[in-house]
Amino acid sequence: MLSLGLRRVIFISGIFFLGSSVFAQTGNGGRSAFDFLKISPVCRALGAGDAYTALGDDIGSIYYNPAGLSSVLTNELNFTYLSLYQDINYEFIAFAYPLSAVIPSLGGTIAVGIDLLQPGSMQRLDDTGTVKGTFSSADEIFTLAYARTFGANVQVGISGKLIQQQIDTISTSAIDVDAGIVVVPPFEGMRVGISFKNLGAQAASFDLPFTMNSGISYRRYELFSEQDDGAITAEAVFPLRPIEDRVGMRVGFEYNFKWIGSRATLRGGYRFLDTDLGGEGLTAGAGYGLDFGGASLFLDYAFMPADIFGAAHRISLTSKF
Repeated sequence: MLSLGLRRVIFISGIFFLGSSVFAQTGNGGRSAFDFLKISPVCRALGAGDAYTALGDDIGSIYYNPAGLSSVLTNELNFTYLSLYQDINYEFIAFAYPLSAVIPSLGGTIAVGIDLLQPGSMQRLDDTGTVKGTFSSADEIFTLAYARTFGANVQVGISGKLIQQQIDTISTSAIDVDAGIVVVPPFEGMRVGISFKNLGAQAASFDLPFTMNSGISYRRYELFSEQDDGAITAEAVFPLRPIEDRVGMRVGFEYNFKWIGSRATLRGGYRFLDTDLGGEGLTAGAGYGLDFGGASLFLDYAFMPADIFGAAHRISLTSKF
């Protein structure tokens, strides 16, 4: 049985060396680098089966489909904490700002985000198992995104990412690009989205996990009363690089019940055939929101299955003002 510390080292090292030009070759096996890019920090999306390419209309779109940021009408600030495998923590903070009030001629929405994977310090051992001090590692993503609506029903967005990885004294970095589109058909409540993730980068000649996500969602208001609404969503993930990965499928739902100054939300979904770090199976989530007269605060939780390292829990706090 491997010790907890050893399993953490194995996991962290595996994530890092997928992205290190010193220890990987695209010509042998075709694997992509920086696989930690597949870890989503968005609670609302994960609770609904991770099917967010079309459904996303808030700050969470900065990860799934930057075009969805065009639906952001007020300032949004999100902080997410992820409790990952073997006590490894992942933190995410993002801010979206509509430009129509300050630059009417440009319009649209601009957003920034920071992702931090923080494994903490670990013991350094020599070949005999003797402790020789400690070492640390870190993975960071800095994102800048912009989205705008064209006409009445087409939203387009793009984001640029600076990706950095470091373990002990070894480090590597890359520049990456995501792009997407959301079409709002005349059929009320429907959205269709397509996004291309990690399409613009090479890391020391190593491919990043380049995928095309295609999804559709439908929201219906006043389902059972005048205070509720619900949405269903589905999408497919097409791996474009490495091409040997399977096509992933995701489905989910979201139900909101509102009353004066408050909102409660339930979410559920299912992921299957996925090969990323999020695992397969049922997902679940819940949320609660409060309106403070011009400003809103939302607390969301999501649970989803994971791989052999265990299940993952997410908690996020979002403010709209």
